[in-house]
This record gives sequence, structure tokens and C-alpha cells, in this order.
Amino acid sequence: MAAATITLTCDGVIRDILCSAIRDYALAAYPPGGSDCAQVARYTLLELANRIEAVIAGDLSTVTISKRPRAMIRAAVQYHFDRTDAESGAMSVHQRELFTGLLREVPASGEGLEAALAADQALARRILT
Repeated sequence: MAAATITLTCDGVIRDILCSAIRDYALAAYPPGGSDCAQVARYTLLELANRIEAVIAGDLSTVTISKRPRAMIRAAVQYHFDRTDAESGAMSVHQRELFTGLLREVPASGEGLEAALAADQALARRILT
């Protein structure tokens, strides 16, 4: 039987972006006054962001979470980068992969984010030329 949990390993830079993405998505996808199921999903995501924020220190740290909200976390990451890309006109292919990699238990750090950002900028330059 597959494990019912996943371990997220990241630093404070990734934690802050991930928690912000989860909170923004929770509030946008599940606004107050929705169905009972929607309110449970909203509460679950907000509590998850609080837990990740409380456990992950500034340095590379881990937090174990249930696999159940994995699809909602993936949607939160997509929502975050869709909004960021729309606002900046940039591309975030590699940055998205870095964050979704967390859900496959691939560690992520601020250094990795910088590399992903550089790769996305290089990709954008290649596409535009």
C-alpha cells in the first residue's frame, strides 16, 4: 500500500511562495459562503499553509503532510504562476516544475528557484528570437 503522506523539503524562500500560493488559491477557489465541502477545502488549505509555515525554518527543512490535498496544492501552484505570468508577461515553465516537484518529494531551495528563473528567462529569449 502506498504511503498516505508526502514529505516537502524546502527552505524559507520556497516556503513563503508556496504558502502564499496556497492561501491565495484557497481564498479565490473557495470564497466564504460556498458549500460545506468548499468551506472544508478552504479551511484545509489555509491550515496546511499555516502548518508548512510553522514547521519549515529558513534553512532547508521538511514537513510531512497528507497526500489528500496534493491536487489542490498543484492547482494553487498553477494559479500562482498563471497570475504571475499574466502580470509580468513572463514564462514560468521551470519555476512551476520546481514547485510541483515538491509534491514528488524533490527538495527545492531559493538557489534552485534562481536557476529555474534564469532557465525560464533563457527559454523566453529563445522563443522571442
